[in-house]
Amino acid sequence: MEYFIYALNHTYTDDSHTDTKFLGFSNSLEDLEELKAKAILMPGFRDYPDCFVTDCYILDKIHWNEGFEEVIGEIGRDYIEKGDVIDENHISIKELGLNTVFSVSHYYTIHTFLDDERYIGVFSSLEKAEKAIEELKSKPGFKDYQNDFNISELDLAVLLWNSGFGTV
Repeated sequence: MEYFIYALNHTYTDDSHTDTKFLGFSNSLEDLEELKAKAILMPGFRDYPDCFVTDCYILDKIHWNEGFEEVIGEIGRDYIEKGDVIDENHISIKELGLNTVFSVSHYYTIHTFLDDERYIGVFSSLEKAEKAIEELKSKPGFKDYQNDFNISELDLAVLLWNSGFGTV
């Protein structure tokens, strides 16, 4: 049996670009709706109210097992296009009673205005996040930038944005 977690993103396109903002993780759709209700009151989010996206991710899964060879995605950032496929063999992390999860990403600066960034996955413990990083350090791309992994411990059902975005 595998566990999954809900994620809330906001992805919008304006005249000049497409941008994604990660808003938080939760173990229930109800909590995600509360996060969305808070975000939609802020500038930027309220200007694009139909751009909230809910995804599910399998817990303790590495999303870049093969490493990488080139800069990809918009301005070097490559996010998972959509969540994992969740079926009757997956259950919510609510069953685990977790209050926090560990999000792992990898990013490095190519030059002043260009970063290369990849989202690795979300993990149930610091130990599992660190183990995933150790597994990836020998893979193409990652082995050249071994010190550029980031682990963030994130509270569930907490909005990660406390202000809006856009021009004033």
